Order: sequence, then structure tokens, then C-alpha cells
Amino acid sequence: MAAPVTPKPLAVQIEHLVSLLSDGDAVGYPEATQFQVLKIRKNQEITLAVLTVEGFGGGNNFRQYLAAFSLETTNAGKAHYSLLDVIPIGAGGWRSIDKLHANMIGETKNGGVNFTMKALENLSDDAPNFPSKKVTLKLTLENARLKESK
Repeated sequence: MAAPVTPKPLAVQIEHLVSLLSDGDAVGYPEATQFQVLKIRKNQEITLAVLTVEGFGGGNNFRQYLAAFSLETTNAGKAHYSLLDVIPIGAGGWRSIDKLHANMIGETKNGGVNFTMKALENLSDDAPNFPSKKVTLKLTLENARLKESK
């Protein structure tokens, strides 16, 4: 089964984000973009996106970022994804998110949400772009800020 196509308004926001994260050499890799709508309350959801930026410093390397967006409707009735926050989530020699599948695990005292994601981390004998250790990342989105906890 093919991965779902990134909605155009979300793809536009990711393109803007990539240009901000780039060092002038690095470019986005749209084919690797993953997104997921995460229902956090009865009538509230966020859109998570893992985006890949490659070629920093003109080299053969990459970084993955996790971005959180809220879906809003413009005055003209069009969909608009408003960026809440973005954090580095993976990179060559560190770890990677091969398949975005976040699971909400609860709320914080301040109304934020806790969720987990599966990832692969590099062991000392792994090739930089081939991590092998399965891990579960624990993340919080609170006050429009993403934070990873250990």
C-alpha cells in the first residue's frame, strides 16, 4: 500500500520550513516526508510530520525533524497548517524514524499531550545511515512546544 500523499497546504508549509532549516546547501527530500493526524482530545487534533533535509555543507548527510501543526481554516475557507513547533528527531549516525506512527499516551498537568514514536538508533558498529537498535521515543507537546523526554 502506497504512503498517503501529503496534503498540498501541508507540503507548502514543509517547504517553507525546509528553507528555514537549510544551511544554503541542504534541500528537502519530499519523498521521505511522513505525516500523521493525532487525535488528542474529543474535538482536537494535531498533525505531526517527519521531514528529511539532506546535503548539509554540500555533503552526503541528512537530518530528520519532527514538526507539529494545527489545522486551521482561513477566512477564505481554505485549509492552512499552522506550525506549532519543530525539533531535530534523527540524523545519519544518530537515529531515524522509518515509519511515523505516534501513539498518544496521556495528558500533562498543564493540558499538553504525551505521545510515543518508534525509532531506530545507531549502535557503535552500525553504518551511519543504517541504525539497528529499536527504541521508543517519549515526547510532549505542551504550550505549543515539543520536547523529548528520556
